[in-house]
Amino acid sequence: MTLLAVFLFTITAKYLTFQPDLNFLLVKQDLIFDTVWRPTFYLHVTSGMIVILIGPFQFLKAFRNKQMKLHRLIGKIYAYGILIIAAPTGLIMAYYAEGGILSTYAFIIMSVLWFFTTLMAVITVKKKDLIGHQKWMYRSYALSFAAVTLRLLVPLMSEPFVGYYLGSSHEEQTYIITVATAWLSWIINLIVAEILIRKNLGKVKAQKN
Repeated sequence: MTLLAVFLFTITAKYLTFQPDLNFLLVKQDLIFDTVWRPTFYLHVTSGMIVILIGPFQFLKAFRNKQMKLHRLIGKIYAYGILIIAAPTGLIMAYYAEGGILSTYAFIIMSVLWFFTTLMAVITVKKKDLIGHQKWMYRSYALSFAAVTLRLLVPLMSEPFVGYYLGSSHEEQTYIITVATAWLSWIINLIVAEILIRKNLGKVKAQKN
């Protein structure tokens, strides 16, 4: 997970050169100088890179036990980076999503859930409900990690043996892949998160009972 987060970081860091013709920006040439979209994009990319990169360290028990102060500091950067910047800008970006209204709905729902799960992680830790905090952090990071999952799904679904079943033309296949990955990137992650919660934290709760 950490390696994939680093991989995404190296890809998205290129955007901080502010060149208008890099990767994703090539399909956004009509918006590249838009006074709303462009600053929103860079704020979203920067905050997203940070939370995705620092998130995995929060799940390391040895790190938490030995570096509790650092764990709390990173946790604050992670949580407020999402609540103040990443999730709100994600909500704005959703209205400009490729794939039309269906992709927009997917990213709006994801942004709302991202904000909510992170807020619940903050609320539960303030109440000293550590198990509840960990559960919400699993869900929050699952949504953060959706950016990585999306970038893995797109090339996978673009393979000829998969694309063959997605449409009769290249345009149709591209549309279906765009919309499908907008939904699957975070739905798959939340399912995995719930499985991990039941597997890892369910045992902790059972032992306490």
